[in-house]
Amino acid sequence: GASAMAQPVVRFQDYLGTGNMLVKVAIEQGFCQQAGIRCELRTIPAAPLGMQTMLAGDIEVAYGPTEVIAASVARKVPIKVIAAGFVDPVFFIAASANTELPTEKEGYPGVVKSFKGKKIGVTQRGSGAEFQVVDMLADVGLTANDVTFVAVGAPDTAFPALTRGQVDLIMTFSPTDGMCEVLKACRVVIDPRKGQGPKSILATRGGAGAMAVKADWAAANATTVAAIRRTLELSEAFISNPANFGRTLEILRKTFALRLPNADLIAEVALRNSIGTFKARGSVPAMQAVADSMTENKLLPVKVDLAPVVLP
Repeated sequence: GASAMAQPVVRFQDYLGTGNMLVKVAIEQGFCQQAGIRCELRTIPAAPLGMQTMLAGDIEVAYGPTEVIAASVARKVPIKVIAAGFVDPVFFIAASANTELPTEKEGYPGVVKSFKGKKIGVTQRGSGAEFQVVDMLADVGLTANDVTFVAVGAPDTAFPALTRGQVDLIMTFSPTDGMCEVLKACRVVIDPRKGQGPKSILATRGGAGAMAVKADWAAANATTVAAIRRTLELSEAFISNPANFGRTLEILRKTFALRLPNADLIAEVALRNSIGTFKARGSVPAMQAVADSMTENKLLPVKVDLAPVVLP
């Protein structure tokens, strides 16, 4: 009826794979309608592009690593963080079955010494993925100049780039871990989700991700923002209940969108590995840790204060 027509449409950035899980569940479980909005997902493979798309007005909500928020704030881009979506580090390093890393048995940080001279695939140049690899290199006295960065996109394009030998390593995200495990074509060598990696990345646990909108849009649409936040809370409560794992997996499989052998099994591995990260709200001190380590590593020209950007 008329009320359904009046429900504001909110377009969220999504990624292939697990992607924007809270919103996927919210759409399928009817939480958006319950909160009085219509949610739509737009697949955009990298966070900087999502931010540009949001600023251009083609989506309302960008979704990605906090690094991209910090970089935007450093450039005085007027945005507000209204939610998290995920809170733990999302990227991990995978090596192809043929990539030999002589120092691999040392674990982190020793394994990074073997990255010298390697081609490393990242989602996009200037992405959170690239910034975090630079942090890892710094831990063993290497710099970005010791490796070659190659933009390989999301897991659907990163995985073939790795397995066909176009790159030696990829800094990627779920479900590549599931692809490695199930298809045996690669292996995860550094996994910050398991506490491996530089202090700068581990300090971001609890604040690794963000959903951002234009500041003036947030001011003009307070009711919609409140509805988005309510929706995400309902989703988080649903996903975090172990009794709903089967239904959550069913929703993921429906929206997984990766054409792969054993896609169902890959989806299950990916969801199990990442289910704890899907949270509506993040911690501001952990988000601030992201910005501070970027300033420290000269990835940002200035110190950035994120507290005023994050809606309380």
